Amino acid sequence: MNCVMCNFAVENSNLCHRCTVKIHTMLSDLIEFWQLAHDELLPGRSGNGGRSSERTIGVNVAALSFITGDDILGLLHEWEKLIREERELTKPAMLVKHSLEVEIRNAVTFAQVHLAHSSQQPWFRDFYQELRELHSKGMTAAKVFVKRSRRIACPAETSEGTPCGNLLRINDDDPLDIFSCRRCDTLWTTIRLVAVALSDPSREVWLDAEAISKYVGVTERHIHRIAKAHKVAKKGQLYDVNAIRSIMGDKDLTRNVHRA
Repeated sequence: MNCVMCNFAVENSNLCHRCTVKIHTMLSDLIEFWQLAHDELLPGRSGNGGRSSERTIGVNVAALSFITGDDILGLLHEWEKLIREERELTKPAMLVKHSLEVEIRNAVTFAQVHLAHSSQQPWFRDFYQELRELHSKGMTAAKVFVKRSRRIACPAETSEGTPCGNLLRINDDDPLDIFSCRRCDTLWTTIRLVAVALSDPSREVWLDAEAISKYVGVTERHIHRIAKAHKVAKKGQLYDVNAIRSIMGDKDLTRNVHRA
């Protein structure tokens, strides 16, 4: 049996591991792009994804369109409806409605959970093509192709006792600068945010090799070597810092962060 995407030989599956991870990641990226697109509407946002020294009245039309969620839910709900019919699951009209962010997360999770089933259907290549186009649109809205993202999910707990998860931008220029999470209002500095995030080995903390090298205290080239040798999972140009930490073993990354 061969993978329906890359034609690589596989056993008991229609997708190889590499293509499965790729599609899972593309789906997860939609949530991140949707979150990042909100920041592109802030006044003074420059064309390289950073803050401009001058205020501007310009609007990132791509970001404005993407954050409505219509593109994401329009695609995912269309295919979800088909999957529910094929698998005789609860009809969409009978499902409880949630906030836009929860709806997007639920739609992404549904597509990921049912990926094995989808890959067996004659319409799967159409789904993948539409997903690629949407993924590209999300990258444009979030401007992730301009500047590599350096964000960490907020590790604070909400009033319900669940992780906040809002993506927070780390500040390499002033790691002691105080900022607040717009979702849970927790105050952070970049140093404290990284330290708290790294204190939980099970937490995924995605940063690029340059940022990781600064907090770990080794060269960027060494990070790439470790990632390649141990096949560390990637999201675009980002690596999971705790995966690197686990491989490096006795290096105390949180100690290095506090020294930054």
